[in-house]
Amino acid sequence: MVWTEEIEASSSREEEVASTASPCRCGRHEAGATPAELIARAALGIARTADLDELAGLLLDQVMELGARAAYLLLASDRTAELGLHSHRHLPADVRLGLARVALDAPLLDARAASTGRVQVMSDARSVEPGSCLTREVCARVDAQSVVSMPLCARGRCLGVLSWYLPHPPPDAGVDLDALAALFATGLDSALARQENARINAQLEPVRRSTADSGGSLDRPVALQPMVDRARAVAGAEHAAPGDAGDDDTNERKQAEKALRESEERFRLSFENAPIGKAIIGLDGRFIRVNHVYCEIVGYSTEELSKRRFQDITHPDDLDTDVGLVEQLRRGEIQRYQLAKRYIRKDGAVIAVILHASVVRDERGEPIHYIAQVEDVTERKQAEEERERLLAQLDAERRTLQTIFDSAPVPLLLIERDGEELVIANPHGVEITGGAATRSQYVGRMRRPDGTPMTLDELPSSRAMRGETVPGEEIVIAEADGSCRTFLVAAAPLRDGAEKITGAVVAAEDISPLKELERMREEWTSIVAHDLRQPITNIVLKASMLAKQPQSSDKAQHILASAMQLNRMISDLLDVSRLESHRLDLRPAEVDLPALVRATVERTADATKGHGVDVEVLDGIPTLLADPGRLEQVLTNLLSNAAKYGAPGTPIRVAVERRGGEVLVAVQNEGKGIAPEELPRLFARYYRTREAKAGGAAGLGLGLYIVRGLIEAHGGRVWVESAPGKTSFQFTLPLPQRARSSAREPW
Repeated sequence: MVWTEEIEASSSREEEVASTASPCRCGRHEAGATPAELIARAALGIARTADLDELAGLLLDQVMELGARAAYLLLASDRTAELGLHSHRHLPADVRLGLARVALDAPLLDARAASTGRVQVMSDARSVEPGSCLTREVCARVDAQSVVSMPLCARGRCLGVLSWYLPHPPPDAGVDLDALAALFATGLDSALARQENARINAQLEPVRRSTADSGGSLDRPVALQPMVDRARAVAGAEHAAPGDAGDDDTNERKQAEKALRESEERFRLSFENAPIGKAIIGLDGRFIRVNHVYCEIVGYSTEELSKRRFQDITHPDDLDTDVGLVEQLRRGEIQRYQLAKRYIRKDGAVIAVILHASVVRDERGEPIHYIAQVEDVTERKQAEEERERLLAQLDAERRTLQTIFDSAPVPLLLIERDGEELVIANPHGVEITGGAATRSQYVGRMRRPDGTPMTLDELPSSRAMRGETVPGEEIVIAEADGSCRTFLVAAAPLRDGAEKITGAVVAAEDISPLKELERMREEWTSIVAHDLRQPITNIVLKASMLAKQPQSSDKAQHILASAMQLNRMISDLLDVSRLESHRLDLRPAEVDLPALVRATVERTADATKGHGVDVEVLDGIPTLLADPGRLEQVLTNLLSNAAKYGAPGTPIRVAVERRGGEVLVAVQNEGKGIAPEELPRLFARYYRTREAKAGGAAGLGLGLYIVRGLIEAHGGRVWVESAPGKTSFQFTLPLPQRARSSAREPW
């Protein structure tokens, strides 16, 4: 499409040039006129001509005077290594189309002339070299036998090529083609400079402001004198002078050239040092100029990009859109566009960029080239994609949590930090709050386990919003019908990314059925214990009476021991029931622990028979506040176990000492020890070791379970340490606050 427009423009220029009255145009070559005379007249015409189109017509007319069938002028591009058709004489349309753009390596005599800078003459088209095959085709189209291609070079560069096609071999009429080429080139250089000067005057605002009167003229005698002198030498004339076609102001041109240089330098610096990728792209898509940032973005060097088009590095899926917008730019339908597209780097990586593209046009409004500004947004794109992925993941997790929240079989509440509004409540949560919108509306229904009302600050949600985690607390909720339900309520604070508390989450479990079962179990246990203890009491009473009679003493003692053991089992069952229902009553009193230990050792002498019991009490044991009966129960249990599972005849050691704010009691025996895998389960309900089962020792496996419950009820800890040959059960009891304040921590 670019080539077609230029051909149409070239055709228009041809008509315009053909109708222009050249100062030296005299139709066909006059009979008797020598080539030197023609050159002299041409030189005079060139000296009088400053317009590029007019000069082109003059040059074409002069070579047509030499008998050419066709002629054309190709001008070199400032932006690409190409020649383009400017004007012609008698070229067919298809030939003009082929000459619209001519690469310097094209198989044409014109390309060779431009590349070498030397006049090329082909005397016979039939013997054309393979490298100039297109020239032979042009000869066939215009019915010519020979061709002359004349490079027009000035100031070290090729400005264009003038070619003409003759129906016969070129005559040797004494014409110095190199000199003629130099003459024509001088005129062309002047015309191009004039055109560039006009472009600068039209486009550079600083120059227009500095030159109020733009009608100044070039000092033609000075500027054209070298050309006139060369023409006089070629023609052999004694005198030659340029015609007076007006004066140009030399200073104006110098100022314009200086302004142009400064403008180009500013452009170069801003172009090269731009923080984003910049490129100047030809109408055919080829890269004319790129800065180093653009090279870094696409991974190609400047030289590599000069051999490529933007289409070559654009992702195939984005190419149609990009090319379509470029076409709209070229046609003037849009002035610029922005496009998110992808490039394929030299290393094969696909990168995302934001492209800003615009078109540069000449003074006639024709497109010259495109300007592209590119920003690498690969990392930003990846970050956006990652953000979208995370948002999608977050949304999926939110939906999952919402599903779990809504379908949870227990009440769940989310409460805001500021205010009392219930943000979210699942169906069970709405059920227990009665649909209340704020906590203050339902706090009146909240009761402690003893039935007393709770305040708003005491609610687990309020404590959680103060930063406390409530693992589980029984709360009784009064229903509208007067009934009550018991819930186990847990609460935890909600925090944002800055660890600021924003609210609380509350979970509740209705344990009313469990509480009812506990009540029923306690009632049943009490009934069973009462009903069993009555006959056992009778058995103990009768056995005690029989034991006083000599003839039945031994048997009565066995009956009495069994009854007492059965009574202890019933007591253990009652204690377990009370521990699990949190209804174990302690009767705290001041206890002299060393005295209690010694008394218990004496009272368990029968149980520890065969083992000596050593008691070691360190000084400084203060009085404790504890239930002496329950502590004796713990010590009795541990002493009985030590005797039961200790090696026969080995001693039992009991140590009492103070450690900081606690008192430590240890009961140690000697024996096989306890297997490591059994240690974690020793204090479990109904658990008995393999040795206990194998030895046939009596018991339900509740003794150590009750020991742990009693010690923990006192605020202490209990554990066991065992190694081959030695086992030690140890427990701690907290000292009263006044004893702690006077205690000195050990070094």
